[in-house]
Amino acid sequence: MRQWITFILGFLSFLAVIIIILVLFLGNKPYTDTEDRAIERAKSEQLIEEVERAYVYTTVNASVTVLGTNDKGELTAVFVPEGDSEMQTLSLTDKITAQQARELVLNEMDVKKILHTKLGMANEEPVWEVAFVDEKDTLNYVYLSADDGQWRKRILNL
Repeated sequence: MRQWITFILGFLSFLAVIIIILVLFLGNKPYTDTEDRAIERAKSEQLIEEVERAYVYTTVNASVTVLGTNDKGELTAVFVPEGDSEMQTLSLTDKITAQQARELVLNEMDVKKILHTKLGMANEEPVWEVAFVDEKDTLNYVYLSADDGQWRKRILNL
């Protein structure tokens, strides 16, 4: 009897692990597919040569930000909107970097942990979105201009 209980518990544990892996993989697949399509679109229009990173950025409209280098070797961001809308490019030379955006937030806010830093377009302006948890364990989002590092928007204490 004890062997049967051990077998059943082992089997259920194995099954639970398999289900968790499937849920994580299948749940992330739409994001991965969207990012892959955006990368292919940016490359096919020769806006970017080498891709370093891509991620979904959502404000009013969802888009994918593709970061990498262009044919001149300059660090570039390509903003690929949903559908067939026109893509925008931004040379990141002389712009605020992700690290600088994080440092600005760390210097001005009570940050416990930074969750992410993403570049995107908001109101036709490139901004860094920095999401973080503060010392009170509340979620916060701040938006900094990628041009000059000025604060554009703060969503605090969520």
